[in-house]
Amino acid sequence: MRYFPQLETLTAGQYPLRRERQERVVRHESLDGRQRTYYDGNGSRVGWVLQYEGLTDGERAAIDALFNECEGRLQTFTFLDPAANLLRWSEDYNQSVWTVDPMISMAPAFDDPWEMTRATVLTNNGSIPQKISQTINASGMLQYCLSAYVGGVGNFTLRIDSGGVVEERVLRASGPWRRYSFAAKPGSAAEAVTFSLVLMPGQAVALTGMQAEAQPGPGGYRRTNSRCGLYANARFAEDELAWTQQAPNNNAAEIRIESRPY
Repeated sequence: MRYFPQLETLTAGQYPLRRERQERVVRHESLDGRQRTYYDGNGSRVGWVLQYEGLTDGERAAIDALFNECEGRLQTFTFLDPAANLLRWSEDYNQSVWTVDPMISMAPAFDDPWEMTRATVLTNNGSIPQKISQTINASGMLQYCLSAYVGGVGNFTLRIDSGGVVEERVLRASGPWRRYSFAAKPGSAAEAVTFSLVLMPGQAVALTGMQAEAQPGPGGYRRTNSRCGLYANARFAEDELAWTQQAPNNNAAEIRIESRPY
């Protein structure tokens, strides 16, 4: 698959970053004057305006190479939204996108970081480590950050793995709700990345708000349901990239990308 490249800062975008969403409603008027209005889901679009300043010649070349390979707007590529959560159902671990090891039991928590009840208590009832995980179709060569809100007392592990390459960090929950994070670049040629929270035998923690991002640190938490920030059929929105060379090895451009919202 083709992927929009990360910059040398291990991110895909710079601020200000603008995301736009377009919806289409169709109105039909019959000969007798009756009108019918309906939502056209196939007409929906989401777009990004990426404003770049200070890009090196190497960063510019990577974007140009993807643009040329895609023949402008003709071919698609995978775009990981730099302002979105790459995981689906970030607070509902009963959904099928989550893989829960058999010895982990789940129960509703009585509170969460937002003074509501959108958290889950996970308990490892087995004699070996057990995990809850979600796999996305993305490149193992990119930088990722996994974060989660965890409450309770006990050790747990945040893990990012791709193609057999495992990166992880052991952390310790210390009572009140706190957001923990771990960043890594697996460096695998595989096109699947798995994000996991691992519990040792007998450990129990409260969990909510799991988030994965293609960058070196956590951004603001973004709750997700059935949609996430991974767009497998994105396109360049223009047939030409208008670069400005502000100085040697210093390039600027405004690049527009669009995709269907699913």
